[in-house]
Amino acid sequence: MTRKSLIGIAAILIVILVLIVYFFYRIPPEQIITVRIGYLNIVASLPLFIAEEKGFLEEEDIKYKSIPIASSNQLVDAIVAGNIDCFIESSAVPVLAVELQSPGKMKVFSVSEITMQTPFDALLVKKDSPIKDLFNLEEKKIGVFPGSTATNLLKKYLTDRSIDVSKILFIPMLPANHLLALLEGSVDVIHAYEPTIAIALSDGNVRKLYGSIYAEMLSPNPQGVAVMSTSFMQKDPKIAADIIRALERAMIFMKENDSKSRQILANRMKLSKEAVSRCVFLYMLPHQQINNIVFQRYADMLTELRELEDYVKIDDLIYH
Repeated sequence: MTRKSLIGIAAILIVILVLIVYFFYRIPPEQIITVRIGYLNIVASLPLFIAEEKGFLEEEDIKYKSIPIASSNQLVDAIVAGNIDCFIESSAVPVLAVELQSPGKMKVFSVSEITMQTPFDALLVKKDSPIKDLFNLEEKKIGVFPGSTATNLLKKYLTDRSIDVSKILFIPMLPANHLLALLEGSVDVIHAYEPTIAIALSDGNVRKLYGSIYAEMLSPNPQGVAVMSTSFMQKDPKIAADIIRALERAMIFMKENDSKSRQILANRMKLSKEAVSRCVFLYMLPHQQINNIVFQRYADMLTELRELEDYVKIDDLIYH
């Protein structure tokens, strides 16, 4: 057999070997992980919208599916049930409640940064309302978010300022109904979040009575959290780290590219140009910047308000 023939046979054997390795050791399509990211269709989910728009997830080679969910409680329930792997933002309350009942189910990798410079909530009244300050709230009706947490936090804030909350009627209502209820006179005041604040103020018939209650109670206020399933992190730590890195890039992008971020928000939320220009973002802190002491103070405050049954150890909940 000639040397040329031997080289040809060797080349064929190498090709066959490569094909065997490819077909026997490649990852079958059904085993490629699709990360399920839950989100609320609200301003607070902007980091996910940015990550999708800018391709940050694809740049990390992440195959994902965004799943819209109706409420913070349902996001947390979906994580616990294994129906989603992470979510970009929800109220911290149900997350802390689950940590009490079933410790170790999830990790917080980002918290909100509500400050007086970036107020995400406000008390709004009609432009011609006789209500001029917080003391005028007695004998009035305030529209608040559903659930007890928003009401109890507002009550605490007002009580600490010597306002008799027993003389105020707090009416829980869906955020979509806040502005209409105010304008129609069903309530005298609304404790609103973005984008309701921006939409209301751009309309011209509403004015701000008072700025961020939450920022005054605690700054930076960490009441919004981004969470990942602990079981998912244990199963695929590299993919989990890649997802967090991509979403944290989006959080940084929000701060460094305001106009581009507003355009993405306008497209996703179908907001008017004026409303988008007024909207205050819910900025989120990457995990390295989470202040455990402040987060612990927030959790302890919820326990003291009986929103939580006991004290939560925050250090165990934070992603490191």
